[in-house]
Formats: sequence, C-alpha cells, structure tokens
Amino acid sequence: MIRKLKALFSSEPFASIFVLGIFSAMAYLPLIYELGYSHDDWYLMYAGQVRGTSVFFDIFSGDRPLRALVMIPSYWAFGSNPLYYNLSTYFFRLLSGIGFLWALRLFWPKERSATLLMAILFLIYPGFLSQPNGIDYQAHLVSLASATFSIALTLKAILTEKKSARIIFFALSIFLGWFYLGLMEYYLGIEALRLLLILALSLREKGSFSSKMMTAIRRGAAFLLISVPFIIWRFFIFESERGATDMGKQLTGFLSDPFAQSLVWISHLYEDSVAVLFGAWITPFSQLYQRDFKLLSGTKMFLIFLVVTAIIYQLYYFLKQKKKPSKEGTSWQIEALWIGFFSMVICQLPIILVNRQVSFPTYSRYTLPGSLGAVMVLVALLYTFREKYIRLILFSMLITIAILTHKANTKKFVTETESMNEFWWQVSWRIPHLGERTTLVVNYPRVATEEDYFIWGPANQIYYPNGTNERVVQPGVYAVVLNDESVEKIIAKERQEFGYRRGIETYANYRNILILTQPTSGSCVQIIDGFQPEYSKWEIERIKQVGAFSEVEHILPDANFHTPPEIVFGLEPAHNWCYIYQKATLARQIGDWNAVALFDRQASQNAFVPQDAVEWLPFVQAAAMLGDAERVQEIALFLKNEPYILEQACDSLRGMEITPEMRTLAEDSYCIEE
Repeated sequence: MIRKLKALFSSEPFASIFVLGIFSAMAYLPLIYELGYSHDDWYLMYAGQVRGTSVFFDIFSGDRPLRALVMIPSYWAFGSNPLYYNLSTYFFRLLSGIGFLWALRLFWPKERSATLLMAILFLIYPGFLSQPNGIDYQAHLVSLASATFSIALTLKAILTEKKSARIIFFALSIFLGWFYLGLMEYYLGIEALRLLLILALSLREKGSFSSKMMTAIRRGAAFLLISVPFIIWRFFIFESERGATDMGKQLTGFLSDPFAQSLVWISHLYEDSVAVLFGAWITPFSQLYQRDFKLLSGTKMFLIFLVVTAIIYQLYYFLKQKKKPSKEGTSWQIEALWIGFFSMVICQLPIILVNRQVSFPTYSRYTLPGSLGAVMVLVALLYTFREKYIRLILFSMLITIAILTHKANTKKFVTETESMNEFWWQVSWRIPHLGERTTLVVNYPRVATEEDYFIWGPANQIYYPNGTNERVVQPGVYAVVLNDESVEKIIAKERQEFGYRRGIETYANYRNILILTQPTSGSCVQIIDGFQPEYSKWEIERIKQVGAFSEVEHILPDANFHTPPEIVFGLEPAHNWCYIYQKATLARQIGDWNAVALFDRQASQNAFVPQDAVEWLPFVQAAAMLGDAERVQEIALFLKNEPYILEQACDSLRGMEITPEMRTLAEDSYCIEE
C-alpha cells in the first residue's frame, strides 16, 4: 500500500495536478475569508432566506432553469455563509483546469510541458474577474468544469478501443454537454473546440483526405447530439423572459438592417478576440494597478516572479525526466494555433450575436469560453522561442501577471465588502427600524449601485429578514437607483412603480423616499432630512437635487433596534466617531439635545473628530440650544476653513429657537459677511 501511494505521489499526473493546485491557490485563496455578498448575491440570498430553496426555481425559470439545480443544493449546504460559496467556486475552477489538462493530455500525450502550461494559464486566466462573486457565479464555474470534462470524455470515447467503455464515455460526455449548456447558454461556442479536436484527430489518421473527412464527419455527427438538441430547445421551444438571453429579441436589429449590423458584429468580433487573447493579460492588470499601487508594488511582483520561475523550472526538470521521445516536432504547435484560434473566435459568436461584448471588469465573464482556445494559441506562440530560458521567463511573467491580477481583484472585492458592511452597520446604529414600504435612495462611497437590490437587499436583511408577503418574495422596504431618470421622477413626485423580477415584487414609490449617503469612505453615513438638508462638501450633485424630498419620518425611533446578521455583515465595527455621530443624530431627531451634548462630550474624551466637517452640525446645534457658548465657539474654530459648512451652520442656527445672546454669538461665529 505504501509503495502504491509513493508511486502515486511521485507520478507525473499527480505532480501536474499538484502544480495546478499551487498556482490556483496563489491566485484565488488569499483573502477569500474576507469576501462577502456582492452584486446579484443580495437578491439571491434574500429570496432564499424568505422562501427557502424552492424559490430558485422561480428565479431562474425565465432564462436559465438548470441553474436552480446548482443553487438549491448549494443553498441547502452553505446557507447564507459567503465563505463556503467562494470555496466551492474555487473547487470547481480547479476542476475545470484538471478537466482541460486531461483533454489536452489525451490529444497531445507526449507534450506534457506544453499541455500543463496551457492548463495553468487557463486555470488562472486573468481576464475573468468575477471569481470572488462566489454565490452568483457558482453556476458559471460548475458549467465550465462540466464543459472541460465533457470534452475530455469525448476524446476518451474516440481513443478507447473497448466498446463498452467507449459507450460509457460517450454517454457521460453527452450528459455533461447538455448540463453545462443548460447552465450557461453563451458557452455554446465551446462546442466548436470539441468538433475541432475531433477533426484534428481524424486528420492524423492514415488514408486519403476524403476518408479522413468522412471519419471526422461521422465522429462529429455523434456529438452533435449535444449542441443540436440544445439549440432547438433554446431558440425554438424555450421562451426566455430576459432579453439578454433571448436570441430572437436580439436579432431584431439584424433583420432591420442586415448589412450594417453585420459590420458591427464583425468589428465587435475582432475587438473581443483581441481582448480575449491579449487584452486579458494587460487591461485588468493595468486597471487594478492604478487602483492599488501598494498591492502591486515592484517588490511583490519580483518576489512572486521568482517563486513562479522556481516552480516552473523544477516542473520542467521533473517532466523532462518523465518525457518520452517525441516525433511530432512542431506539428502540435500548428494544431494548437489553428484549433485554438478558430475555437476562440467561434466562442465569441454567441456573445456578439446577442449584442454583448467583452468589457473589463463589467463583462469579463464573456472571456471564459474563448480562454480555452486563447491559451492554446499563446502557448504555441511562446514555444516558437527555441531557447528554453526565454520561454521560462515569458511563461513566468504571464503567470505572475495572472496571480497578481487575481490578488488585486480579490482585494477590490474585499474592500467593497468592508465598505458595504460598515455602511449598513452605521445605518443600524442610526435607524432602529424603517417604516414598511419606504423607498431608499443610497449613495455608497465605493460600490457602484447598478441595481435597486444593491440597496434593498442589505436593508431588508436587517429590517425585514422574513419579507412581508407569504405568496411571493416581497421586501419590506424598496429602493431606486439614483440616476438622471430617477431624479426627474422624484422631483415630479411620480407614483409608485410595480416591479416583478425573478419572482420578487417591489413597489418603489418616488413620493416616499429616504436618502442615505456616505459621500466619501472617510465620511459617516448621513441621513438627509428634507426640512433641513445638510450636505457634505463632497456630496454628489444628484443627492443635492433631491435632498429636499427625503423624509426622515420613515425612521421609527421608538422601535427596537435591529442588529445586522453577523454572517452577512461581519463583526460590528468599533464604536468610534461614526457610532457617536449616528447616535447623536438619532437623539437630535427626537429633540433630545441633552443626549446630543452627552455624545459630544464622549467624543471629546476619546479624542474622536470627524473627517467630514458637516458632521459637526448636530453638536453645534445642541450647544446652541443648551446655551454652551464655549462649545459653540470651539466648534467654530474647527470650521473656520470650511465656508460651505459654515454657511449651512449659519442657516440652521438662525432657524432654531435659541436665546438672543446665543443668536448673536452664533451669527458672529458662523455667519460669513458677504
């Protein structure tokens, strides 16, 4: 037994898988424990919490029904914990690399170094930037792993002589093919890689060209059982409720002007192909480098480059000992170039035809199918350098770039998680409870609000975790994304809008809003009171345009406080300045000026001061109301270089019922003469 284990661990397949594990761990596992909910995770997890696993049938029935078969067991096993989902996506990402390596080794059994490098570059491909979004992208990576193993099983079925084994491999390949396409329809282009590999295998055989082509057609036709039934079902039977996944809806532009639309598609296909092959190694890295210079410092790059080079060098030496003499010469490179190129280009077609394009980082997921062919082309091109040390340096550079890109990308997600969690912890300190059917308008400091559930998702996790309707998922509070259209609707006081998306009902009401804003990451969360708006000097213009419509009456100060669930929002932050500010503004709302003054003294005792000067205003007002002239003058000194805040302080103090003496002092201290 010991000898068998020793032989296994010293075998080349085990060593190759071990190396895949090392590089993928370096790329994906750092900081994985600090990742939280992101993007579509918010509505998925809220819906699961309200209705249980059955809700995922409703959520995915309109575009990708098979996703429910992934999400249901995932939610059953992992619940609301984002860590387990991210570990799971890492596992399936690693599986996809192993499946791809298996397929490559079946196709080029003697080119162990080249095939392993292809698998490594595919596994840590830096063009895909949604890996840390583990909940929503669970199905994407399960699908990718299924696709690579399906292709490997196809090659195994062709190369196996035993009929019974061939039937089993064939059946498994077909099943996994249907499964991965059912999860992600835009992966359809991967079927081109399958057919190109079958064609290349047939062209290697002896005989005339016509006989080889007949063999290829016969073999390929068998595996059309994957793509053809799927295409018939997807485009002629299934009715997609989502325009982005409905080919018929997307083709209307082509039918209206075929020539012009064809030119657009050709242009986009060229741009996407360049992005998948080369841009993935340049654009994301440069974007993240500008964002986080320290994380991608030259010293760290050099150290990781040395580690990667040492591993690749040892791997090369190990594989050299195991390698059998090859008579293929450069034929494998020629095959890799044409198979990889055509596969990469065809993989972009289903994406282009629905009028989507690769864009970093927003639509980086569209690089995944084409990355299979892209890495084959890259490795073949780099093998044109005959000096192994040049190849070693070039491959080490690519791997280093990929690892650093993923580390910086994960850090970006972690930073957004921390910012989001702190935002809602502050809201929970300030707002004991929110009135039902309140519509929130939110300005986050680090997270772009792309959808309304980026707001109502976390809000309802805190205030309405069980929903408000037994029939459907209906949150207790709603939200609108702050853009030019919503600004116009708020100003026009338009009525509520019914929204139904993926089994979730919402009723956003533009007459019923409450504005929460955090102008910068150094600011505290600020609640805008429409009767007396207070704006940071860093506040965005759209908030100022609608600030007068914000109604603090939706805050229920006498209700019990709701504590954010730790599994979603992490540990409660330290009670520093922002905690005191939130408690003071709540006390101000109910007119308890003594409590505001008490919080002011606590801040002074702990040497807490704001980074955003507008946060001094509750304490100025309390001091003025209580006749504390010394404190009024002291705070005025802090604001002497803040004319925008002084003006607001002046206006608010003039509107308060304070003594004549205090009014004179306030005007002398805060009202700037024109």
